[in-house]
Order: sequence, then structure tokens, then C-alpha cells
Amino acid sequence: MMLKLLSVSSPHAVGVRLSGKVNHNDMDTIVNEVERKLKDEDRLGIYIELDHFEGFTLRGFLRETRFALRYMGHITRAAMVGESRWFNRASTVITRFFPNVEIEHFTPIQKDEALIWVAEKDVEHFS
Repeated sequence: MMLKLLSVSSPHAVGVRLSGKVNHNDMDTIVNEVERKLKDEDRLGIYIELDHFEGFTLRGFLRETRFALRYMGHITRAAMVGESRWFNRASTVITRFFPNVEIEHFTPIQKDEALIWVAEKDVEHFS
């Protein structure tokens, strides 16, 4: 699995680690977690740890596209933790599908700051 769910204490956030190429089964994992959290929350932030992220397989990309179309109004922030080269690749994908998501890059030593930032509920929401 190239996508691993991470434990995030906030009910307002979902945490994942991306490495290598993400496939459709990986995307099912995050879709299930987002749906679970959206039962109690209207909007979510996504905490993403990037570890040699290489993008998506074709089926993973198609699943990601469906995910984006379905949940674009519910995702407000994305905190991306990792080296800047992985951030550039991942942020391009996110901004393509979630144009109103506020994205911030954090270094690995800023993980705690990233978790706090992404979990803040009272953020301005663009519709």
C-alpha cells in the first residue's frame, strides 16, 4: 500500500502518508476515512506526509478525480509535510482538483505545527 492512514486526534482532519505511486485501492482507503469523518463534520482538513511520492497510477488518478468531484466542498485545508520536491508534485495535483483548498508546506520537524494548523476548524471557507 502506497497510502497509509495516520492517526490524527482531531475530528476535523484526516491524516495520510503517501509514498511511491498511489493506486485505486489506496484511494478507496482515504475515501472511506473521509466519509467516516464527514458523518460528524461538514468540513475537513487533510494532513499529508510525503515520502518519495511519485504520483498516481491511471486507476488511482481516476479514483482521485471522482473523490475530488464528490468532496471538493468539504476539504478546506491540506498540510503537506515533506521535502519541497514532493510538495511541488503533490500540491499540483491537489490544486488541480481542489482549487479552493488552502495548502501549506511543512518540513518533517514541523509535524506538530502542521497537525495543529490543518485541524483548525474556524477557517474561512470559499464556495
